[in-house]
Amino acid sequence: MTSERASAVLSKVLVATDLSARSDRAVERAVILAKQTGAALTILHVVDADLPSRIRDRLRDDAGSLIADHLISLPNAYVGSADTKIVLGKDHSDIVDVARTVGAQLLVLGVHRNESREFFRGTTAERVIRAFGRPVLMVKARPQAYYRRAIVGVDFSICSRRAIEFAARLIPDGEFHLVHAFEVPVKGPLFARNSRREVPTILHEQMNQLVGSDIVELKAILQATPFRLFQIIRPGSVRGVIQEQIDQLKPDLLVIGTHGRSGVAHAIWGSVAEDFLSRPPCDVLIVPTPTIPDLTA
Repeated sequence: MTSERASAVLSKVLVATDLSARSDRAVERAVILAKQTGAALTILHVVDADLPSRIRDRLRDDAGSLIADHLISLPNAYVGSADTKIVLGKDHSDIVDVARTVGAQLLVLGVHRNESREFFRGTTAERVIRAFGRPVLMVKARPQAYYRRAIVGVDFSICSRRAIEFAARLIPDGEFHLVHAFEVPVKGPLFARNSRREVPTILHEQMNQLVGSDIVELKAILQATPFRLFQIIRPGSVRGVIQEQIDQLKPDLLVIGTHGRSGVAHAIWGSVAEDFLSRPPCDVLIVPTPTIPDLTA
């Protein structure tokens, strides 16, 4: 285990697989995370309960063999013990039920088949994220190593604070770039006192002060060394600024906090989360706020 702090927030991980190549990547990332944090790992496959019993039995046996063969093929450096569950079910609720039954604090999924926002709505992944109410990791890339660099979309809400706290303990040796976007107003009190050129500079200075004080407090909470947290403040839309930083920094992971009662659909951040989940640029971690314990207590 890399860090005692990691195990404090993550002791059980569940990964759901449909045995596709997309799900294989999710299983591999879940194995690596379990090894990195010391968490217990459960690998879940759901067999369609409506199939004839003879076909169900064969698919259940085949699934267990395929999962076992996949684990054997992984590098020894990452492989640990895993509990495999093959259950009969019909939809996303079966995944959520098993995850809750085993007490999973993180649910890992592969990316969906089609990358469009319209298609994402109503998919198993979208429904699981809404129903589970705990952190969900959507894996896009085939993992090569532990996560090292993460971008976290932040504002001054408890949602982004909890997202940072969870991610920092999930990746104890990571590099975190906290990205804060701000809109430049087209009119208002600042324009009455300053020229159009001066307004963005003034706003940037104000945001630096606000975010800077927030980062100081966050470092104290996380007991992080100064080089692990970087603040990025840029004018523009939330989605545009985050995408710009993704293009520049090439992170392993994008982290977004949302309001747990409404899943990904929560004001601006819910919309941003939905956009990135429908067309993930990298692995995406969604952290709903109410279900994350107060890690500062």
